[in-house]
Amino acid sequence: MRPVTVWWGIPCKSMIPVFRALAEEHGRDVLFIALEDLPERRKKLGWTIPAHGTMPLEVLGDAWREGVDRRLADRSGLHIVNGIYHNPRVRYVAAKLAEERRSFGVIMEAPANLEVGLRRTVKSVLAPIVTPLRTRSVARRAEFVMSASGDRAPAFRALGFPTARIFPYGYFPDFPLLERATPRPHDGLKILCVGYLEPFKGQDCLLRALALLRRRGTPFKCTITGFGSARDELVALSSELGLADSVTFPGVVSNEALVELFCDSNLLVAPGREEPWGIRINEALLSGLPVVVSDGIGAKELIETSGAGCVFRAGSPQSLADNLQRALRRLQAGAELMETVRRFRPAITPSAAAGFLSDVIRLAEHAGFPARSRLTPPWLQPSSAPAV
Repeated sequence: MRPVTVWWGIPCKSMIPVFRALAEEHGRDVLFIALEDLPERRKKLGWTIPAHGTMPLEVLGDAWREGVDRRLADRSGLHIVNGIYHNPRVRYVAAKLAEERRSFGVIMEAPANLEVGLRRTVKSVLAPIVTPLRTRSVARRAEFVMSASGDRAPAFRALGFPTARIFPYGYFPDFPLLERATPRPHDGLKILCVGYLEPFKGQDCLLRALALLRRRGTPFKCTITGFGSARDELVALSSELGLADSVTFPGVVSNEALVELFCDSNLLVAPGREEPWGIRINEALLSGLPVVVSDGIGAKELIETSGAGCVFRAGSPQSLADNLQRALRRLQAGAELMETVRRFRPAITPSAAAGFLSDVIRLAEHAGFPARSRLTPPWLQPSSAPAV
């Protein structure tokens, strides 16, 4: 088997466990290289570098270019790079791999537009024209690309990747299954919403949906954690809507406090208007917590496949309120929803993600992708979805 060298922008908590499993469970010689350290913004949210076991991990500093050239010279086999155009360090690695005709694959997000207002309009017009011009020369040389935004084949074809080499993927952190109290028929919603407080994250939509629930007489409590440019506006909106007694904004919480919030909640809500994936959806499901997610978030497919929650129309308070009530009815009906979450859990572990990645690598080595449809990841297999 070929050695595998992974080139990632940062020491990502949702990918290091996957490549550790590829090394330890599938016998690959894997080296994980982070092109820079965790940014302060991530550290503030509680991100740390996860255990990497027997897999070597290197974090490059200011002399990153020399580190890249050195490792490219002494590592043969397959290289996997975290993108081909966005991050300048990652772009440097991808361009070198293509120029030197090295064997490489790509794991990257589909293009996304996280801007708001006029900037969003401008980007929506220019990006589909400019981005493919920057990517095609490298994309056509890749052995495969795995979409960290789920099943988004058309977006990757537009970047220049051949159809037969495009595979769905995502992000797959390690997170423990948590013990929590069995929902009682009279319990209301205990909602958790975590992450950056930015306009594209959609917490304003959640607040407006909660105001609708209040008018309908639906009981709830909601905790919105995190920091960001929209915090003051969200706090003001919560007060304006009369929700101050039911919605709290604790800011950034410790990992220990976050685990407690996961245990105390009975539903995670991910209201983003547009996001490539959404790691918190994985973490909630792994913990045993059902999810209500917008259809603008890549990880919505985990809920669509599993039935472990609901999907609402992005940006629509009405749709979100309706689906929150639907989730509450399922919670109050008994253990079905929580059991659905637990049954789906094995499909989204780092081990499961590593197994699918291993299959793609072996197919590239031996078959050259004669039939993309032969490989379906466990989290998209219909057998994962119970009757709802």
